[in-house]
Amino acid sequence: MNRIFVIIWTCLVIGSVVSAQSKEELQRQKQKAFDDIKLARELMEKTAEQRSSSVQQLRILQRGINSRSQVISTLESEVNLYSQNIQDTQARIEQLTAENKRNKEEYARLIYYAYRNHTDYEKLMYILAGSSISQSYQRYKYLKYLGEYRVRKAAEIEASIVELDQQQKSLNAFKNEKLGLMEDKESEQKKLLTQRSIETSMVNSLQRKESELKREIEEKERIAREVEARIRQIIEEEARRLNSNNIYGALTPEQELLGSDFRKNKGKLPWPVEKGIITIGYGNHEVPGLRGSSVKNNGVDITSSPGTQVRAVFEGEVTKVFGILGANYTVLVRHGEFLSVYQNLVHVRVKTGDKVLTKERLGEAFTDENESVATFHFEVWQERNILNPEEWISK
Repeated sequence: MNRIFVIIWTCLVIGSVVSAQSKEELQRQKQKAFDDIKLARELMEKTAEQRSSSVQQLRILQRGINSRSQVISTLESEVNLYSQNIQDTQARIEQLTAENKRNKEEYARLIYYAYRNHTDYEKLMYILAGSSISQSYQRYKYLKYLGEYRVRKAAEIEASIVELDQQQKSLNAFKNEKLGLMEDKESEQKKLLTQRSIETSMVNSLQRKESELKREIEEKERIAREVEARIRQIIEEEARRLNSNNIYGALTPEQELLGSDFRKNKGKLPWPVEKGIITIGYGNHEVPGLRGSSVKNNGVDITSSPGTQVRAVFEGEVTKVFGILGANYTVLVRHGEFLSVYQNLVHVRVKTGDKVLTKERLGEAFTDENESVATFHFEVWQERNILNPEEWISK
């Protein structure tokens, strides 16, 4: 019976540790989403001061919507977590109550027996009534054991009552936390509905600017093609210089180690800005307000406040700094077999051949006067292959 109790108790302890870990992770995710919502709101206010509905405004709004949806999803997970905590705690309370009842019944029997043999004379007579010295000694040991057992049982009952009280307090706390989370979730859902309504209105407004949007798309596609072509040209030039089909086949041991370290940090690289939101993710995306159209993004577009400094995501060497008409400057940093690309920078602080450290400033993200927000483009390459940057930077 004791072994079963130990197993059950161990499972509950392990479950509580896992729950604590899950709770911390959920709270971290929720805080990150709230930070994105706050920044998106600030950026929306900046763009709204300058012009009517724009694609940039809509993308910022949509990022805020995605972040709020993440908050709601996290709140749902937290509610489920507290529901499980409540269920586990109630099970523990029922277990403690049953154990307490059994202990009290057993303790009552011990008290009754002690009452019947409460005087020293009665105890002595019970011992002397043994048929032999050995039996009398066994009776003496038995009486001593009963006394110690009674004291131990009393302590167990007292400890059980204390734990029962603690579990009941925990249960009430879990219920209050769950209620608060459900109220937060309802509040966030109302805000989400409001944002969805604004999104619909902005999409309708943008649909009346079809020709303007098409020009914006064509310009972005031109810039993307030119940047990609320049990067591939630089890679091929480097391959020819090294006389190798494997672009980085002639890496020094130090460079190979750098590339290996870069790979090991996949999903843990710092953001190229201290604070920002991804307004266009990697891959193909529909253009808001322009039905049936899509653009391919080789990296991610990150939007932040004016004056935002762009920094290297990992130590490496500046392979090239070049300008693109309509997209300012692009900085390429090599990390062994990998390249990180930072496009649409102004006030560039580095030059070709410079060694840079992780988080070292490369330049400033360009601020569009019509939008009053800073936006730049970030990519990750491995040799000739374009990778998804969102898989490399920390979440």
